[in-house]
This record gives sequence, structure tokens and C-alpha cells, in this order.
Amino acid sequence: MKLRNARRARKLSQAALAREAGCTQSAISMMELGRADAISRETLMKLAKILEVDIDLPPITDSPATSLSPVKRLCCPQGECPSNTPFAVAGTVSFWPKHQPAGHNGDFCAYCGEVLLHACPECQAPLNEGGHCARCGSSYVNQPLLTDTTPDAWAASRRQQLAEWRALL
Repeated sequence: MKLRNARRARKLSQAALAREAGCTQSAISMMELGRADAISRETLMKLAKILEVDIDLPPITDSPATSLSPVKRLCCPQGECPSNTPFAVAGTVSFWPKHQPAGHNGDFCAYCGEVLLHACPECQAPLNEGGHCARCGSSYVNQPLLTDTTPDAWAASRRQQLAEWRALL
């Protein structure tokens, strides 16, 4: 809240602040909406310096919660893979990646054979549950090639195809 108020007081847009801080506008937006994982500690400090605001960050500790190994997420980057559910947002296709089958920890997608992502392709941050990196905002799944259709129509058609495919299983 303190950073958002300081940004607004300086009449800076989220995009302008993001450019100056070296992050994405969507990361600034998520941070301002309370998503603690949207921006790294280093970027938060950079934002505070740019906006000339003092912020209190909890000390970094090696508590049991942070020392446990996180669940390793794997994601297929192929937009046409049945493991990725498409939806249209603001005129573009986004994806919600489905987890690989239980026990699958190989390097290739169990659904289409594509090489799996083990980290964000842009910043190498660990994958989160969504379809975009919480640190840099990059999409995990490649955009499909759309010809003669809109993102909304393509996503709806693809979801229908996926439903039919899953019904066969």
C-alpha cells in the first residue's frame, strides 16, 4: 500500500515504474494487489529506493518453512499440448498448464513428448501454479499460431477439442 500510494503521489504509471525498476507492469500490479510473491525482495528494495520510501521487510531466515525443498513443478511449453488449457485474456491466448501425471518426473511431456520446462524460460525462477512467472511475468506456454480466427474463438474451440479428447480416456 505504501509503494502504491508513493507511486500515485509521484503521478507515475505502473508501466513507467516497471521500466525504471526493470520488471513488468503486471508484476507491479500484482504486488500492489497484495501478491507477496509477485516481485522479488531485490526488486522491492529497488522500488522503495526509486519512490524514496522506507519499507520494512522481514529478515531472511532459514526457517523450516523455507528450508524444505519446494514441490518441483514441470510444465509443457507447447501451446497445442493437451496438458495446457487455453483461455483468452485481453485479446491474447493464455494457458493454464496442467500438472504432469503423478510420478512423472522426466524431461519430456507425458502428453505430447515436448521437452518440459523446469524453470521460467526468461528469468529461471521456479515455476508456480499459474501460466505466467510471478517474478518476470513471462508466459510459460508458447503462443499458438492463429490464422483466420480470434484468440477467443481459438481458445473456445481448443477447449472443446480437449473436452472431447479427455472424454475418450
